[in-house]
Amino acid sequence: RQRARGAPPPPPPHPARHAHAEAPAGGRRAAAGGSCPSAPPGGRPGRADVAAVMSGVVVPRSFRLMDELEKGEKGLGDGSVSYGLADGEDAELSNWTGTIIGPGGTPFDCRIYCLRVHCGERYPEFPPEVSFVTRINLPCVNSSTGAVEPRAFRTLGSWNSSYSIETVLTALRTEMCSAAARKLAQPPEGSEF
Repeated sequence: RQRARGAPPPPPPHPARHAHAEAPAGGRRAAAGGSCPSAPPGGRPGRADVAAVMSGVVVPRSFRLMDELEKGEKGLGDGSVSYGLADGEDAELSNWTGTIIGPGGTPFDCRIYCLRVHCGERYPEFPPEVSFVTRINLPCVNSSTGAVEPRAFRTLGSWNSSYSIETVLTALRTEMCSAAARKLAQPPEGSEF
C-alpha cells in the first residue's frame, strides 16, 4: 500500500501481541521493567502475555494468595473445608485460618477442626506451615504442638508449587479417612493444643 503524502508512518506492531513468536525455547521471556515478567515497558500485558504467565512458571506470591483468598471467600466445593485470612488487615497475606469438617463414618465424624496456616515469603515455591488448633490424633500431626509434620504428610513433604491451601486442607481431610487414622483414639471434642 502507498500512504498519502505527509501522513505519518504506521506504528510498529506491539511487542506483546507478538510475544509468542519472539519467546525463546522454554516459553519464558525476560522481564521488561515492572513486576510482571511479560509486561512490555510502560504497558500492560497483552493476551499472549497473560496466557504465558497463567500457563508459565512464575506468578507473584501476592497474586497467587489473592487468588486463593478469593476462592476461599467464595466457599468452593461441598463445604467440608474452608479457609480465609486470620486478620483482614494482614497486607502480607501470611496468616490464615482453616476449617475441616470431619468425614462421616470416621472417628472425626461431624467434628469441626480449626487450623492455622502460615504462608512464608517463599510461598508457593515452599509449603506453608500448618498446625491444628483443635486437638486431633493423626499420624502426621505432632501430638504436643499440633503441627503437621512434612516428613509424615506427603502433600507438604513432596510440595509442588501448584498446590494451594485448599489442597493441603483437602489432603488432611482425606488423611482422616485412612485406615491408620481410623484406629486412633481421639481427644475429647472441643479440646485444643
